[in-house]
Amino acid sequence: MVRLTIWDNEAANFRELNRISTRKNQIVIITSIIPRLHEGKLSLTTTSGSHFYFDTDIDIIQRF
Repeated sequence: MVRLTIWDNEAANFRELNRISTRKNQIVIITSIIPRLHEGKLSLTTTSGSHFYFDTDIDIIQRF
């Protein structure tokens, strides 16, 4: 398990996308993230360039 910290407008966007989703479990592709080690654990932080993709029509999501 990896902790993902979402900041500012990206947090609001993610919350809205998650709210309108009808699936209990879903695959999300997140771009432009910064990996960091914090207390020996991997942490991912979003940036202003981060994008979230919930689209099940994306080929890699279908294969997963």
